[in-house]
Amino acid sequence: MKNAFILIFLSVQLFAQSPQSAKVADYKGKPTIFVNEMPMSPHFYALTHVYGGRWSWEERPSRNLKNFCEVGIKLFQVDLYFEDIWYKGSTDLDISKAQKQVRGVLDACPHGLVVIRLHVNAPFWWNEENREECTEYADGAIDKRRYGAPFNNEDGDIDRPLRASLASMKWRKESGEKVIEFCQKLSKTAEGASVIGLHIAGGIYGEWHYWGFIGHEPDTGKAMTSYFRNWLRNKYKTDEKLQIAWRSKQFTLANASVPDTTERNFTGDGIFRNPAQEQRVIDYFMAQQEVVAEDIEYFCRLAKENWGRPLIIGVFYGYFHMTFSRQAIGGHILVERILNSPYIDYLSAPQTYWESSRKLGGSGNSRGIIESTLLHGKLWLDELDNGYLQDNKALDPVRSAELGDVVYASMLRRSTLLPLMRGIGLWYYDFGPQRSSGWWDSPLYLANIKTEKEFFDKQLHQPYQSVADVLYVYDQENFYYIKNKWTPISSAILDKGVEEALRAGVAGDHIYLFDLQKVNLKQYKAIVFVNCFIMSEKERMFIKEQVAKEGRTLIFNYLTGYLDGQKNSLEAVSKLTGISVSKFDFSPKPHIQFGTLEYALEGGFQPAAIITDSQVNTLGRLKNGKGETVIAQKQFPTHKAILATFPLQDTDVFRELFKAAGCHVYNEKNDFTYAHSNLLLLHTADGGQRTIHLRNGKKLDLVLPPASTWLTDVETGEVVIK
Repeated sequence: MKNAFILIFLSVQLFAQSPQSAKVADYKGKPTIFVNEMPMSPHFYALTHVYGGRWSWEERPSRNLKNFCEVGIKLFQVDLYFEDIWYKGSTDLDISKAQKQVRGVLDACPHGLVVIRLHVNAPFWWNEENREECTEYADGAIDKRRYGAPFNNEDGDIDRPLRASLASMKWRKESGEKVIEFCQKLSKTAEGASVIGLHIAGGIYGEWHYWGFIGHEPDTGKAMTSYFRNWLRNKYKTDEKLQIAWRSKQFTLANASVPDTTERNFTGDGIFRNPAQEQRVIDYFMAQQEVVAEDIEYFCRLAKENWGRPLIIGVFYGYFHMTFSRQAIGGHILVERILNSPYIDYLSAPQTYWESSRKLGGSGNSRGIIESTLLHGKLWLDELDNGYLQDNKALDPVRSAELGDVVYASMLRRSTLLPLMRGIGLWYYDFGPQRSSGWWDSPLYLANIKTEKEFFDKQLHQPYQSVADVLYVYDQENFYYIKNKWTPISSAILDKGVEEALRAGVAGDHIYLFDLQKVNLKQYKAIVFVNCFIMSEKERMFIKEQVAKEGRTLIFNYLTGYLDGQKNSLEAVSKLTGISVSKFDFSPKPHIQFGTLEYALEGGFQPAAIITDSQVNTLGRLKNGKGETVIAQKQFPTHKAILATFPLQDTDVFRELFKAAGCHVYNEKNDFTYAHSNLLLLHTADGGQRTIHLRNGKKLDLVLPPASTWLTDVETGEVVIK
């Protein structure tokens, strides 16, 4: 027995000290992390970027690293900035802090494996020395503020900070050289032997949003202007073609300038841009999105090629939900390109910040479109950063007062179980040590995490299989053509509407429109085109010929197919859906009557349309108008079409539509219910008596406590975690 313990100890030490190789590859039907050819559950703990919690060797972070190690977590992520290792006046990187950061993890967890979140933004001193390479802002001057210690490195990112333009070729080249140096140096150290991946971070908070994007309008600087002109040369080739597209002889390829994209210059078609008037602005957004995608691929390629052995490369990208209605100026529109990149193994984002999604009873939904990510062989990792909800009584003051830690424990469990069920992973991002001991430094939370880790280590080896009846289809390209500001449509569809649909008690998969041809359509009884406002002729024909068949129900939300990139047309909506519509001017806050149900949108909007087809069955009318039809269904020989010219809302409305389409409803209450593979997740705020209908005909009569999250076997109904 003693010899056996010695062998185990030696093998653990060897594992920790030998150079590790890592990759993402298919296992049991889903992208999976492999370390030395062994699959691992994608379950991480991460230190924060803020002072007081960022350095692994300090007391509080070290304690939390050890806590998570003791409950079975072996994958860790830590932040590192060029600011920490690239010093003014020095020609070489000083990687001692990088080594110390990794060593701190290993001191707390000797057999831990580390992913370094490497921020490739230029150091602050570089920005000061290279002002002509920095971002300028259309709506104001660069902030007059101090950057760096004692302020966190990312403080000010969302204002108008002094930052190297993401279009600066000098920054790209010099930071790229430092990425090469970093990889070649650290990979050869003892600490580098335990590094299995690099998370390449840049832009706001390392999340590849453009500087200042939430409230400001970049980038009018020299670097971006130069890039924009080169981009235009590649697109238009001649001055004449540029002038035709822009409807102006004022500009040439040599003097074209970045447009003022602020709201005062919006001349669109309601919430949509009209390409006939605003092609210049659309072109700028496209160019800015492209330069960010180029940056990402450039740095990720350098990391892949210079580590010396296989390692995992990931980025923050693919944000869809809750991007502040500012997708064109700072979102992630070129997600298909990044999904197809051979240099990137995983995409990631914090779970959505939409309040009703995060709070008790909400879905805890991912920020990205998950099944598309998996279709491209990429892993998705959620960042779980909701520990602040322990103290945020405003979200649920009554239950928090009555139930205490149980309220947050239930939200934490839901936010952990959902990604692991979906075949993706997560990391706990711990802002806690900055403020106290750590967000999850609690026997209750750690015991739950241990239970979840042990269960999903076993679940890793189960075949991955969708059981969804509903397919939600999304699009990013349309954001080039949409008002770059909050509208009643932007929140009604992307966040509020999706969250309400997710509580309808049915199982759904989520993909981008560009992946529609990749999925097994026979699986789905209902297909929801959530925000697919722009479509190519090829996409329209595929929907008509391949999707609209086999008796399935197609649900077209708002003005599906209204854009083609050249013109905006209600006729195109009618041709796509087979349901005639006409323009409708209506400015008050709309109230929709759907049978006995009713819901209201947050405000008026244009363009608006009503359904004028005499062959439809009316489902929803405008209650505070003259009873105009705004939701209707039409039966075709091959399929059923439902068009909502005013966006769909309300969980009960979605459930009725899904039931009519023949989708299986597990739970008639408005809890969050999700099924995948062999598991069923139930998360409830109120609790109470529930009858759960399994697909095999079995009924489960359960009494759920308030603020509870249960995981059951989808066939037997046995509760496996609660």
